[in-house]
Amino acid sequence: MQPLVSVIITYFNSVKLGNFVETSMNCLLNQTYKNLEFICVNDGSNDSTLQELESFAKLDSRIKVFSKENQKYAQYSKAYGQDKASGDYIFLFDHDDLISLDTIEKCVETFNRNPDLDIVTPIIKAQFTDNKLKYISNLDQIISSVDNFEFRKISGKDAIQKTVGKYDIHIRGMYRKEVFKSHSFRFSEPLLNADEIVERLIFEEARFIGSCDAVYTHYIHPDSSAKSLSPKKIDIVRTDFLLRKIFIEKGIYDNRKSIFEFTAYKNLVSAIKTFHHFSHTMHSEENVIQKKRLIDSYSQLDTKTIVSQFQGIAKIYNGILLSNFSLMSLYYKFKK
Repeated sequence: MQPLVSVIITYFNSVKLGNFVETSMNCLLNQTYKNLEFICVNDGSNDSTLQELESFAKLDSRIKVFSKENQKYAQYSKAYGQDKASGDYIFLFDHDDLISLDTIEKCVETFNRNPDLDIVTPIIKAQFTDNKLKYISNLDQIISSVDNFEFRKISGKDAIQKTVGKYDIHIRGMYRKEVFKSHSFRFSEPLLNADEIVERLIFEEARFIGSCDAVYTHYIHPDSSAKSLSPKKIDIVRTDFLLRKIFIEKGIYDNRKSIFEFTAYKNLVSAIKTFHHFSHTMHSEENVIQKKRLIDSYSQLDTKTIVSQFQGIAKIYNGILLSNFSLMSLYYKFKK
């Protein structure tokens, strides 16, 4: 008998945002692989998302609809789906993305051919909503066309290493249940991108990660939570703070220290600008918490490593800014 595959999809105002219930369901229900359960988590939508999901569930018994209160952070809806999934394999799918109709089948076939794999990812085709292509990736390689696919395989430890500072690996795929559930997405802190911390820890649990020639099309929306201006964007400096500790503890920080620190510096500058933009609307307690996050992030920066990556005037300019947090904060309070 074919192994059961759980597909987890989280929905929030998916009808209002772009009729994503219908497009995602049409894509998933027409997969060539049939032994599926669809874990559909309605994350407190205030449009007709829940009603549309329930309508689809009446048409196909594989669809299981769950509704929860919105907790403002995506990690909790992913964790809810993680708890409910019962399949031998688990596939994460974003409501506004698409996959080729043979994706689930090809992922399972790749597992069958390579029993040492714990994660299989399709080719990732990232494009903007106007169909402008950003990149096509085959696990840890950027390729010019989906036709240039060749099977790739790396260890889980190499995978987490390739995420230090920036993602040089792109995975949106299928996991063995035991690996996927090894770390809960219900992270100890509510953070905008806490799922990226958990994702890395799950990567490390994998013996090996492989690729298949199915295609996952990831759409980049200009108004997504990751792109739009929000006080939650300050969370990224806390994420960097935590990731630095994790990477150091695992012995994978030093090889990519320059990449990590430069990225952390850019993230801090962005967070300082965001803080000043919203500080007048924050209540006093939140203001104190967010300012402390900024100071903590600054205190952990390896300023020598960062400054060494600049030349000429830029080296002097950034060296001065990095010499004092209050100076940096004041500068970016007024600089647009």
